[in-house]
This record gives sequence, C-alpha cells and structure tokens, in this order.
Amino acid sequence: MAGTEQTQTAAERAHAALAEAIVSGALAAGSLITEGEQSTALGMSRTPVREAFLQLAAEGLLRLYPKKGAVVTAEDDAATRQLLEARVMLESESVRAVAHGPRAAAAAPGALAHLLEAQQRAIDEGDALAFARADHAFHAAVAAASGNALTGAFYGQIRPRLERLTHAIVRSGGANLPRFLSDHRRLTTFLDRGDAPAYAALLRTHVGIDAPRPSGS
Repeated sequence: MAGTEQTQTAAERAHAALAEAIVSGALAAGSLITEGEQSTALGMSRTPVREAFLQLAAEGLLRLYPKKGAVVTAEDDAATRQLLEARVMLESESVRAVAHGPRAAAAAPGALAHLLEAQQRAIDEGDALAFARADHAFHAAVAAASGNALTGAFYGQIRPRLERLTHAIVRSGGANLPRFLSDHRRLTTFLDRGDAPAYAALLRTHVGIDAPRPSGS
C-alpha cells in the first residue's frame, strides 16, 4: 500500500512538473519528449512519468506515439475558438447559477479580490507569467462559482489547454494587461449581480471572440 501511495505521489509530481513546462512554454508545441529523458530530468523512474504522460494526453497537452515518445500538442485557430467558446459557456452558466443560489468559496468576493490584487501586483512588477497564472485562476474560480460538480469536471478537462492559451498570449506581448485587469473587475461586478448576459457579452469581447483583440486571457 505504501509503495502504491509513493508511486501515485511520484506520478503527481511528474505530471505537475511536465504540465508546468508545457503551459509555460518551456516545452514548446511540437517538441518530442520521451519517458527516458524525462525520468532522468525529474530524477524518478519511468513508471510515474508514464502515468503522467497518459494523464497529459487525456488533457490534450500530449499526443502519444508508442515506442517513440510523445509530442507536445498545438492549438490551431479552430481549436482555440472552441476552447474560448467553452470558457464563455461554462463561466456564464456559473454566473447564472450564482444568481439563484449560493456562491462556492473559491469564487467568494475575498478570493476574487485576492486574485485581482495579484494581477495588479504582477503588472506593477512587470511579471507577465505571474499575471497569466492569476488571470487563469480568476477565470477558473468563476467557472467553479456554482459549485456544480459536473461543470467543474468538464472545466477541469479543458483547464490545462486554457491555461496554456492564456500563458501563450501573455508571453507573446500581445496582451494589454491593464485592460485585461479592468475587464476582470467589470466581470466581477456582473458576477456579483448574477447578470449572466452582461457577463457573457463582456467575456466574449474580452477573449477576442466578438472583437479583433488579443484572445486567451
């Protein structure tokens, strides 16, 4: 039993490290990676790395090639739009649910205020990646606001790809971070009111679906 727990813990560590490398761009789209090289880099056996590869493939961050390794996936324009449409749908429905019931603790006013403060601090310090992390955490918190387990599970499936998308936009320098933060403050106001239509309209513009502006945040 202890051995199993240790293997699971190692697999979780391997997944976290590899996911961070992919999301941050350290492992770029199109990169070929192998269990052997990653187990050496992470200082662990191949078994937990293999488990991490399987989970990353299920999350859409890797494409597995038996006996060869795995390739870091890329998002084309169609996939990007589908991801952003899913984000709008999930967050808007969460706001609609909040209008008729309690809000989950993850999206409590204090929790969101903390994330907005983190974004402002990142802007002040010129830390684009810290902004991207806080930005993604903000949207994930809103998506979880309803406390609906099924909605949360679906968001969890696409969350790594959305996080990578956010990081890529911010890292490219194509994001107007002060405007993104201003939008987030307005989105919080609509969440507080339970105004799902207004939230959805602003979010579609915010992520670039309905206007020619940088998407992904």
